[in-house]
Amino acid sequence: MQKLKSIVVASVLIAATSMMAESHNMNNMDHSKMNHAQMNHDMGQGNAMAYHNEMMTREGFNVILSSEKPLTNGNNEMHIMIGHQGMMINDAQVKVKFFMPEMPGMPYMEHKGNAKFENGKYKCDVNLSMNGTWQYQIKFKTADGKVQMVKGSVNY
Repeated sequence: MQKLKSIVVASVLIAATSMMAESHNMNNMDHSKMNHAQMNHDMGQGNAMAYHNEMMTREGFNVILSSEKPLTNGNNEMHIMIGHQGMMINDAQVKVKFFMPEMPGMPYMEHKGNAKFENGKYKCDVNLSMNGTWQYQIKFKTADGKVQMVKGSVNY
């Protein structure tokens, strides 16, 4: 149901923002207008990506998490884009947490970090120390001081 809701909201976002101009300067704009197609283009969709997931917070913020290269053991550069009501959010404080729960013969593993806004998206390095299913949480605080969160998982 959540996946269907995300698809419907993404479709509405595409329709609502498709009339916006596609040319914009992400580096110098606050809450820049950006349509969904541009978000996907800027995140590298269409390239061979190892991971791409679109999520939505309970308050209606759209969050895209992706990597441009296939995920590997060790450091991986992840990209995050956040949008709300057709506007690109570029002034949030973004924290990520990737973790793998404890299993028999294996301890709990975790990587936490802060994402920095660069070139139209938030970037962070995530250290995945072994293959398997990693769960993640992306938390971000917007200019109004409210904290939003999305959860997901990646298997590689």
